[in-house]
Amino acid sequence: MIKVDKIGKLIKDAWLIIGITIILFCLFEGSLSLVFFIRDRLRTPVPSTADCRITADTYSDATWVANYWQEFHNSGVVRWRPYVYWRRPPYHGNYINIDDNGIRATVSTETMPQGSRTPVKIFMFGGSTMWGEGARDAFTIPSIIAKELRQKGIAAEVTNFGETGYVSTQEVITFLLQLQKGKLPDLVIFYDGVNDMFSAYQQHVAGLPQNEHHREEEFDLSQPGMLTRREKMDLQAIAKKLSTVRFAKILLERLGFRYPKAVTAESLSFDIPTPENEALVQDLLAIYRSNVDIVNALSERYHFKCLFYWQPTIFQKTQLTAAYELGKRAEMQAIGQFVGQTYEAVHRSELAEKYKGSFHDLSLVFADVRQPIYIDWCHPGESGNEIIAKIMASDILGLSVANKE
Repeated sequence: MIKVDKIGKLIKDAWLIIGITIILFCLFEGSLSLVFFIRDRLRTPVPSTADCRITADTYSDATWVANYWQEFHNSGVVRWRPYVYWRRPPYHGNYINIDDNGIRATVSTETMPQGSRTPVKIFMFGGSTMWGEGARDAFTIPSIIAKELRQKGIAAEVTNFGETGYVSTQEVITFLLQLQKGKLPDLVIFYDGVNDMFSAYQQHVAGLPQNEHHREEEFDLSQPGMLTRREKMDLQAIAKKLSTVRFAKILLERLGFRYPKAVTAESLSFDIPTPENEALVQDLLAIYRSNVDIVNALSERYHFKCLFYWQPTIFQKTQLTAAYELGKRAEMQAIGQFVGQTYEAVHRSELAEKYKGSFHDLSLVFADVRQPIYIDWCHPGESGNEIIAKIMASDILGLSVANKE
C-alpha cells in the first residue's frame, strides 16, 4: 500500500512539474512573441508586400509603382495546373488583370483599323519577362506589340501565355495544350534564355522546371507509408516558427555559433569555367534547340509562323546606372560566370544560322544603353519592354502573316 502511495505521489508530482513547465513555456513564448512583434513592426514600417524593386531608377513616374507591386504580390500565389505545374489564379486590379485561364490581359489603346481584315492571331510564350513582371498591363511586351501593329494598320489579337518561372519546355507544353483544344494561331513567339539557364544553374541539370526537387518531395510525401515523415516535417515547420527557437538562435549566434544559410541564387556559384559547366551549358542549348525544332515541326503541320528570341540580362549591359543597376548586378554576381558561359555559347552556336529569319539573339540589345533599363538582373522595366516589343513588331511586319487576308 505504501509503494502504491509513493507511485501515486510520484505521478502527481511529475504531472505538476510538467504542467508548470508548459505554463512557463507558454508565458515565455508569448512574451517573446510580443517582443518580436513590436520589434519587427518598429524595424519594418512598410508593408510586408513591399518590393525592393520599387526604387528602380527606370521608373520615371513613381506615383503608381507602390500600388503596382502591392497588386503584383497579391496576384502572385500560383495554383497547380496539369502538365505545366502552375499558373496564376484570376485577378483583377488597376494594373494587373488575369483571366480565369491564368492569362494576363493584353491591352492596346489603339482602335482596330477601319475596314480591317480578320485579326492576326499571335500567341506569345515566355517566363516572367514575357508575362510582364514590373510592368502594367498596357506596357507588357505583348500589349506594346498589339499597339505597334495597330498603328501600322495591322489588326492583331495577341495572347500573353507568359508565366513566371516557365522554362521553354513548359512553354511548348502550354502551346501543345492550346493546339489540342483546336486553338490555332497565325504566329507564335517564344522569348527565352533566363529561366532555362537559371534552372540548369540552380539544379546542375539542364531541362528541368525550376525547383523540381520540391515537386519530387511533394509527390514522395503523398505516397502510402510517408505519414511519419510528413508529421516530422510538420513539427519541424512549427518549431521553426516558435519565438523561443528564434530567440535561441539569436543567442547562439551572439555566442559565436553559426548556422549554414539556405541555398539561394545569390549563394550558389560557378566560379572558373570548367568542362563540367561547359557540358551543362551544351545540354541546356541542346534541349532549347530541340524545343525550337518541335515548334518548327508543328508549324509545318498546323501552318503558322514562328519567331524565337534569346533575351538579354543585366550582365550584358555595359553602361549600368550607378544609382541602381550596379547594385542589382552585384547582388547576383554569383550567377554572373555561368550567365557569361551560357551567352557566349549562344553567340558561338549555329542557332542564328540554322534558324535564319526565325531565331534572334537579343542579348546585346541594351549593351550600350546609358539610360536605366533593369529593375533586377533580368527584368527590364516598361521602357525596356518597349524596345524589345518594337524589335519584335518590326520582325512581325516582315512576315507574310502580317498581310493576312
